Amino acid sequence: MPPESIKLLLDEHYPGWLASELSRNGIDTQAVVMRADLQAEDDTTVLRTATAEARIVVTEDVATFRIAITAVPDHAGVIFCHHARFPRNRPGLARLREALVNFVDQPPEGLECSSFVWWLAGP
Repeated sequence: MPPESIKLLLDEHYPGWLASELSRNGIDTQAVVMRADLQAEDDTTVLRTATAEARIVVTEDVATFRIAITAVPDHAGVIFCHHARFPRNRPGLARLREALVNFVDQPPEGLECSSFVWWLAGP
């Protein structure tokens, strides 16, 4: 998958400013918190919407997204981020931004396959 075709959807626990920064880095990124149609929706709905838009969901909610993945097996992709590696404070979110930029700039092998699940490593 070419980097320019990768689109992201940040799950509800990530701030809108992070999506804006990733967009400034040239990555088509939206955040659930900035979309009225997704706010307060369950993870299955978020994953269905992301799939319809060919967006990869970025989340730390492993348990609930595993359920969503079962309900939407043909999704566009899910990137899991461990909260200890990427805490939701300014330094942790800056590391997450850097790791996502690196992910998009150098996508892993097999990313072109649908329904991939990836654990994001630190920058």
